Amino acid sequence: MDKLIKGLLDLLTDPIFLTMIAGAVVVTLVRRWWQFRSHRAAQAEQISALNPLAARLGGTVISPEQGDTAAWSAGFLEPVKSDGSAYDTVLKGKWLRRSKPQWDIAMDFRRGDWHVRVTEAAVRIAAYTGYGVRWEQEHRVEVATAPMAPMRMARPKKYTDDGRPIPFADFEKLWDSWLSEPPATVRSRQAAWQRVQLPSPMDQEFFVWGSDPSAVVRDMNFDALHWLIDHEEHLPPQARSMRLTFEAGVVYIVMDHHIDQAGLMAVVDMICGLLDRMPGARPRHPAAAV
Repeated sequence: MDKLIKGLLDLLTDPIFLTMIAGAVVVTLVRRWWQFRSHRAAQAEQISALNPLAARLGGTVISPEQGDTAAWSAGFLEPVKSDGSAYDTVLKGKWLRRSKPQWDIAMDFRRGDWHVRVTEAAVRIAAYTGYGVRWEQEHRVEVATAPMAPMRMARPKKYTDDGRPIPFADFEKLWDSWLSEPPATVRSRQAAWQRVQLPSPMDQEFFVWGSDPSAVVRDMNFDALHWLIDHEEHLPPQARSMRLTFEAGVVYIVMDHHIDQAGLMAVVDMICGLLDRMPGARPRHPAAAV
């Protein structure tokens, strides 16, 4: 045992070993510094690219140095959170994170009478293969409303990429963990949360869960849901599932990757057009109490 301890002490005090350790620490710190520097540079480029769009809409784009870039829903839904699917849980699991999630960009504007905020968040995640670290982004589109019945909805995908039909029940199983999980504000009130049966034929077009089925059915009328169906072809691919959440005076959709300028306004118009057709929906200034 004494020889083993002496051998370890000799190794730990060996100049070559210490040099190797110091070199590894320096490489790690430099790599981390370079990753954050590259991320800030990419962030600045993206803000510059978004500025013309925001100007056309009469809005603004800000960075964390210029103001609060958090989503309105940040208080009850953390950024870069798994949607419950096995793949997403592995990809965004906290054990893979190498930094705290951060809100990078916020864009505020009005669309008609509706106040809109688009945010982007990022977190450093270790590759699940065990080598390397990369940035994982998501963006969130939110519209402020007067208080409404809490609900979640999704539109099933009808066909696979190669044209094969997807059974309705298979889609329900895929998104059941997300739909059936009550939003944070519903859990905090310990309110009821249940599957809402829409009138036919819309019960075959959408899945909806909520805490007040009668209010949900009243708001999700035929005109509102038909608007979503008609608007689907204009949406970017990842928004076509229409995974919308209504809670605490905010309607929002969360999507992976950077803000998609090409498809952003189609997503905004999907939400605003839906709200325009919902009897219980009213615009709210985001600073107004819910």
